[in-house]
Amino acid sequence: MNPKLKSVLLLVALALLAIGIFKPNLDLLNRPASPSTVVQLDVKEPESVELRKKADIVIKALSVNSDRKKDGFRLAQLYNDMATLIALDGKDEVIKNTEEIRQANRLTGAMLKLDIKGKYEDLPEAAQDLVLTAIGDDNVLLNEDLREKAVQGFKALSWACLEGSK
Repeated sequence: MNPKLKSVLLLVALALLAIGIFKPNLDLLNRPASPSTVVQLDVKEPESVELRKKADIVIKALSVNSDRKKDGFRLAQLYNDMATLIALDGKDEVIKNTEEIRQANRLTGAMLKLDIKGKYEDLPEAAQDLVLTAIGDDNVLLNEDLREKAVQGFKALSWACLEGSK
C-alpha cells in the first residue's frame, strides 16, 4: 500500500475515533439561520403642539448626516429608556429632581459611547431645548405633574429621533 494513502487513512481513522469518543454536537451544522432580533419602539407623536414644534427641529437636525438611521434609532431607544427611568416613582424612584434628569441625560450618552459628537451640529441644542420646554430650567423636586411632563418630553425626543432616522 502507498505510504501517502496509509497516512490519509490513518488521519481519517483518528478523526472518526475522536468524533466517536468526544461526541461533538454536530446539530450546529444542520440548523437554519436564526432570524435577527428586531427591536421596535412604541413611541407616538407628541400631543403637545409646543413639544411637536421642538421635535420637528430635532428631526431636522438629524437629517444632515447619512448615519442618521443608526444614530437616530439608538438615540430614540436611549430617550425612550430615559422616559421609563423618570416615570419610576414611589419605592422604585430613581430620579427625584430636574437636575438629576439633566445629569442622567449627560451620563447615559457617554456610557453608551454613542460617538456622535460633532456629527449633528444643531442636535445638542435642539434636544436640550425640547427637554427645557418640558421641564423648565429650574432645579426643582419632581411632583407628579412635573414628572409626567418630563416623561412626555423624553418620549417626544424619542419620537423625534426615530422620525429623524427615517
